[in-house]
Amino acid sequence: MSEIIKWAVEGLHKGNAQKCYKECQSLNEITPQNVLEKARNEKTELHKCFEWDDSVASEKYRLLQARQIIQHFVVVFKDEEESEQKIRSYQITTETNKYEPTRIILQKPDEYMALLKRAKAELEAFRQRYKMLSELEEIFAEIDRLNS
Repeated sequence: MSEIIKWAVEGLHKGNAQKCYKECQSLNEITPQNVLEKARNEKTELHKCFEWDDSVASEKYRLLQARQIIQHFVVVFKDEEESEQKIRSYQITTETNKYEPTRIILQKPDEYMALLKRAKAELEAFRQRYKMLSELEEIFAEIDRLNS
């Protein structure tokens, strides 16, 4: 069986996945720091995957930080027994591609269904990522049940 390396999301990275994979395998340890150091060399395929204009890169990084801030707000509910239930405060909407409070999305049938569809897709992605682990077969069976 031949091995073909592709990007999980087509078009997200400019470099050739097969070549970038090979460059990563040449590292002593594959860490983000080591990959970045390798990519600093303009002759590498990995170099194409990074934004090297510092003003553009810094703005993209700040947008990433802003997304993380929005995504990390949680609402904590406590019941009579003082056990906690945490719910993400904001979710991205399908209609406008903006973040809205989760409690509002749960009240909109179309948005609720889109959120459920995304959750199921994330479960499927989890299964694909860890399908080689036989200890998770019961969880995979439950994912199958939810998706049927």
